[in-house]
Amino acid sequence: MEEHSRCKLELLRDYLVLYLQIVLANAQGKATQYVTLIDGFAGGGVYHDGRLGSPLVILRAVEEAAALINIEREKPVSIVPVCYFIDENRGAIECLEHHLRGTEFRDRIGNTIHLRHATFAACVDEIVVGINERHRRGGNRTIFFLDQCGYSEVPAAVVRDLDQKLNGRAEFIINFSIGWFGDFLSNATEASYQSLVDRLGLGGYVDIAQLLRQRTELGGNWRHAVESHIGLGFHHATGIRCFSPFYIEPEDNHRGYWLLHLAQNQRARAAMTSIHWSKANRSKHYGPRGYGILSYKPDLDPTLYINGMSFDDTSRVECQALLAEDYGRLVRDNFQDGITYSALADKTCNETIADGAMLDSALWQLFTDNEVEIQSRTGCPKRSRTLTSTDVIVPKKQLVLSAFGDALIPRRRPRRLGRS
Repeated sequence: MEEHSRCKLELLRDYLVLYLQIVLANAQGKATQYVTLIDGFAGGGVYHDGRLGSPLVILRAVEEAAALINIEREKPVSIVPVCYFIDENRGAIECLEHHLRGTEFRDRIGNTIHLRHATFAACVDEIVVGINERHRRGGNRTIFFLDQCGYSEVPAAVVRDLDQKLNGRAEFIINFSIGWFGDFLSNATEASYQSLVDRLGLGGYVDIAQLLRQRTELGGNWRHAVESHIGLGFHHATGIRCFSPFYIEPEDNHRGYWLLHLAQNQRARAAMTSIHWSKANRSKHYGPRGYGILSYKPDLDPTLYINGMSFDDTSRVECQALLAEDYGRLVRDNFQDGITYSALADKTCNETIADGAMLDSALWQLFTDNEVEIQSRTGCPKRSRTLTSTDVIVPKKQLVLSAFGDALIPRRRPRRLGRS
C-alpha cells in the first residue's frame, strides 16, 4: 500500500469514528442506531501487503466507535451498519467476499452487508429504496465513500439526486487522483476544461475563463483553482450546503488525492476539518488561511497558492490569529444587532479552515479583547467559555474622540473580510 492510500483510509476511519460519536452524543437510553455506509468502489478488501482495504476499514471503524461510545454508558448502544460494497470488477467482489467470510462479519453477508458486482450508478436506486423502506420517515444517517479511479464516475447530478431522495441526511466523501489532475490541468486548453466541467456535471457552475486566468497568474499551478472553482462548483450544482475541498498529500510524496466532502450540516463539515487537522503532515490547503479561503488575491504571498500549507501546529496558530481578526471585522461590519453562534458557523463554514474548537477560540479571543459581547439566548452575559448554538455574538460599540475635541463618534472600519 502506498503512503497516500494509507492516509486516505486513515482519514476515512477517523472520520467515521468521530461521526458516530457526534451522532450518539445526546442519545442516552437509545438501544440501537442504524447507519448506512456505501463504498461505491470497494475493491477486493485487502491490499497486496495484507493491509485492509476500505470495506474492512469501515466495519472496524464502526466497532471502534461503539467501544468508545459505550465506555461510560450504563445501557450500551448497538450500532448496526448497513453496508453496500460495490465494484464493477467481478474478481474484486469475489475476493472481498472471500476475505469477509474469514472474519467475524461473515454472518452479516446478505443481511446487513450487501455485495454488488455492478457500477456505482447502477446501484443508486436500490440503495435509496432500501434506506427509505427501513426508515419510513425519510432518510437515515448515511455516508457515501466514493473512491473513484478516474474523475467522472460521480457527476454532480447523481450526488444531488441522492441528497434529495434521502432528505438531506446523506454525506459524500469523493476522491479524485492528484496524478490525474496534474496531468490534465497543467496543460489543458479552454475546450478541454469545458469537457471536464461538462463530464463532472458542473456546466454553468464554473467560470472557465477565470479559472484559466488564475492558473496562468500562478505559473500553471492548479491546486487552488480546483479548491475554489471545482469544489465550489460541486457545492452549487449539488445544492449541498457545506463542503470542504482539501488535499491528502503526504510529505515528500507527489501523489495523493483531492478529497471533496459534502454535507448539509456544518457540524459535519467542522468534524471533517478537525480530522484534517489531527494529522499534521497528511492534509494540505492551497490559498488564504483566515476567512475567505476560496478567494484569489493577487497581492497575497503567492507561495500560499503554489506551495500550500500543511495542517500542522504552526499553521494552526497562524490561522487562529487571522480568524480572530477576520471574524471581528465580519461581525462588526455585517451583524450590528448580533448573530447566533449557529448562524455564524453556518454562514461562514465553507470560507474557513477552522474546526469547531478554532471557531470557539477565535470568538473567545474577541470577547477577551473587548471586541464583542457574548450573550446567552436570554440576553445575559456569557460567563463560561463553552459556547452553545443559541449564544449571541454582538459587536461592541467602539467610540473614539473626534478631531474637534471631546465629542465621541463611532469608530468605523473598512468593510473587508479576510486577508491571508
